[in-house]
Amino acid sequence: MTRPAMVGCTRPRLTLGVYGPGCPSSSGVARYIQASLPYLREHYDVTHVGEDTAWDPSSFDVVLYHLGNNVLHHSAFRALRRRPGPVLLHEYNNLNYYYEAWQRLDDDERAAVLAMLGRCLGGAFGHRDDLERHLAGHPHVDRYSLDSGIESLAVSAATRTLVHSPEAAAVLVGRYPRARVDVLPFPVGRIPEGNPAAVRARLGIAPDTYVFATFGFIGEYKRVEQILTAWQSWSDRPAEALLLLVGATQYDIQLPDEPCVRHTGYLADDDFDALVVAVDCGIQLRHPWLGETSGPTSMLLAHQRPLICTGNLAGQTGVHDSVLLVPTGTGEVAALVEAMRSQHRRPTRPSRYDSAWSWDTWTSAVTHALAPAPEHVADVDISARSRPTRA
Repeated sequence: MTRPAMVGCTRPRLTLGVYGPGCPSSSGVARYIQASLPYLREHYDVTHVGEDTAWDPSSFDVVLYHLGNNVLHHSAFRALRRRPGPVLLHEYNNLNYYYEAWQRLDDDERAAVLAMLGRCLGGAFGHRDDLERHLAGHPHVDRYSLDSGIESLAVSAATRTLVHSPEAAAVLVGRYPRARVDVLPFPVGRIPEGNPAAVRARLGIAPDTYVFATFGFIGEYKRVEQILTAWQSWSDRPAEALLLLVGATQYDIQLPDEPCVRHTGYLADDDFDALVVAVDCGIQLRHPWLGETSGPTSMLLAHQRPLICTGNLAGQTGVHDSVLLVPTGTGEVAALVEAMRSQHRRPTRPSRYDSAWSWDTWTSAVTHALAPAPEHVADVDISARSRPTRA
């Protein structure tokens, strides 16, 4: 691979392979990666490797693996096994990836996943069918947020582990003291100032409507059922209140057929962004271990929008005085009703962008993280799998 020389410098630029899903995938991480490439190209000769599992990561001087929680990240996981390198964990508990990619996993990976889930659930699973029978017999077990230590498979191969949440970093440092774990600012570009009334009008929302909205894919880990339950049990809910579900569904969820609840389905990026600053209050709930670096949550925080979110985001950078936290568990619905009631009573506030979330801040942190690091061995038990090797 030929590398162009930097202007005014005799040393060629380093090549960087960025692994992770690419557009037009309907993925927040794909969008994140696409937005990052121009900033990275200011420092590296960048190649984005999307769904191509055949691209050898050893052909690059430097690599960056974006690891998320679905099969769109399979190429990045494959490349990490071939060559250790810096990992950006968008979700550190990525069990759903292993479920979705099961047929494409190596035998040692499947054995490792089953062993971890077995220790977590107090059973022994020789095959995937054994796991499924156990879960079918225990319907209250949340299969997606089981704290099984699944992140060790990525951390063991990472020369450096990057996360967006200080809370997630603290968990990983506590579990793997020898791993290099850093907090990376979540990048959010400034959404152009528009006309919120016009955005609402395009969706047929009356000007005096108070809009609560949850953004992004509607998956089982986003606790949308709890939002709907709270909405319908809010006994003194104002007549002008509307609950907007913005994003495509990922499972067969039953949505109420009521005028005060609307589902937009998938929206193009510009419309999605415009809505973030046009609604009155966002609601972004998560399971206890999932969604710690939610893109929509970060967009709402970066623009200082009123927000209701799960309490495990308390450690995230940018939580301001218009953010109300609700717990998971038995008190969640009641706390959510009270949070919605409280947000509705607050005076309306305009959007205000916080430059701490800027791409320039992110780029500075990433280029530092991609600098050559000393030999690294994570303090992780990976006895059920082989270490990744270079091709």
